Amino acid sequence: MAPADDSDHPSELAGPDLDLDPPPPEVRELAEALRQYVLSALEVELDYGPETLPVLDHYLRQARDNVRERPELADLLTQGVGAYFGEVVRIHYAAFWRMPTRDPKDWQLCFEDVFLAFSPVGVAWDALHESAEHEGPSSELVLDREDREAVERRLADLPPVSEEEYFLLSTRAEILEIVEDQLRLELSRAKLDSVEYGPADYEVVGRPIGQA
Repeated sequence: MAPADDSDHPSELAGPDLDLDPPPPEVRELAEALRQYVLSALEVELDYGPETLPVLDHYLRQARDNVRERPELADLLTQGVGAYFGEVVRIHYAAFWRMPTRDPKDWQLCFEDVFLAFSPVGVAWDALHESAEHEGPSSELVLDREDREAVERRLADLPPVSEEEYFLLSTRAEILEIVEDQLRLELSRAKLDSVEYGPADYEVVGRPIGQA
């Protein structure tokens, strides 16, 4: 499927940033293909809004039987889901794609206002299998060592959820929001509110702290 033009990727969802750059062509192609799969299967058109993530969770539940029968479908499905999920996050935060290779399993979404990165395809593998035990990439968060303890405390204070709920894309998006908020708080306490992170800052990634 050919990449869509800019009109198919609504920058108006980006909140105050109306000049949001388009995603890399490889990401857009995968995300737009995923939108077509979901439209065909559920007759629902995804629009890159966070409220569409429960729809995508439902789509993945329906897709699990097909993947069990044809495991080779897992790569294609998780690439599309990962690209779409990553774009939902990127549109709503200051973030960019880091693509060190052509393999989507190696791609990361990196935040600009805080030091935080993760593999959207890894999150998709987790959601598909309802587990972190699979052949895909890890969904672990990458963040600064100095922030790890504060983030772990914040996550530990969250109400417990079932394993099934934990691996939902919608839950992962909520956790990312909480982690990003905590990292902003840590920067504010250090009087570093205006700091920005770019591609060079993520070349040497920090140690992951746990599931996204």
